[in-house]
Amino acid sequence: MNHLFSLKQSIYTKLPLNWLLAACCMVLLGCSEQPSEANKTYLSRLSNTLQTPEPHTKPLQQLALVEPVEALQPAIKIGITELAGISQCKLNVLISEHNNQLGKTATAASQLKYQIDFIQSAQNCLNTLDKQSNVHSKIAAAKTQKQTQLAHYFNNVLYSEPELSSTWQLTGQELSTQPAGFSDTVEALKKLTTIKHKIETKGSMAINSDDILSALEPLNRYKFDQQLIQAAREQISLNHTATQFVNSLVVEDICPKGKNKQQAKIVSNIFNKYYLKQIQPYQAQLSGYLETLQPLYMQLWFNQAVSSEAVNALLDPNSNNLLSQLKASAKEHVIWWQKFYKTCEISPI
Repeated sequence: MNHLFSLKQSIYTKLPLNWLLAACCMVLLGCSEQPSEANKTYLSRLSNTLQTPEPHTKPLQQLALVEPVEALQPAIKIGITELAGISQCKLNVLISEHNNQLGKTATAASQLKYQIDFIQSAQNCLNTLDKQSNVHSKIAAAKTQKQTQLAHYFNNVLYSEPELSSTWQLTGQELSTQPAGFSDTVEALKKLTTIKHKIETKGSMAINSDDILSALEPLNRYKFDQQLIQAAREQISLNHTATQFVNSLVVEDICPKGKNKQQAKIVSNIFNKYYLKQIQPYQAQLSGYLETLQPLYMQLWFNQAVSSEAVNALLDPNSNNLLSQLKASAKEHVIWWQKFYKTCEISPI
């Protein structure tokens, strides 16, 4: 039961009205501890019990992206006269609508969608035109130009669309123990990696351009990627801090030979209550999400023009990437506790 329910009526009567309202809201909303709080409480309890200064975890640093700098050739334009010559083509409508949008700010995703739609419509239109005509030559040249520039437009989406660029930015919202949006995020990233693969393999004719915008919608709604990557980075940092702290302790001082093991049992209870029952299950949850999502992150971001060295390091399949760091930092921390239980000859349960 929420701890607020245990407050005695006498306490409530002494609180100002605004405090009472805040308390009621917390009860109704189900005030739950943030996952990072379990880590902080864990270290605080160990520190107080062992009368040792509490360690401090360094704040995470923002991960920057690299702005695309590829210089594009001036776009081959289809004039009004040439448009009149392709009135039977869907391409005519597409170009006209695009021209009507000139002067308005188009998002990177909309720009990529237009390039793909142009390429697909152009091919159908070319099939209806005289191959010797000027309009055929111009449309064919424009189609080829846009095909060669698709990777640049895709990188612009990664860099400019907040649903994607925010993946690597810090957020004030933690990933809860029961987050929403995992399956929708997986599907969205699969759409984007499929588009990227088809661009790289010259398969743009098979791309469903509507998938570009539809993939961004759940990424914006849930912000699952941003919260997951921050949560994993933060947990790694907290694990390192906790391990450095326990490594500074002398196990024999906690459970001296021939003396009672009361302090050791208290320390063990702290480990059991906070690390084994709260922190470890949360880490397993993060690892499970990353097992599925990290391969998609790698396909989307690894060694891309917009990815910084710091981002690449977290995704490198052949190095100490984010998932590997999370697992290794947890294992390293547990190793000290194995030594503790062996030396003190007590059970963690």
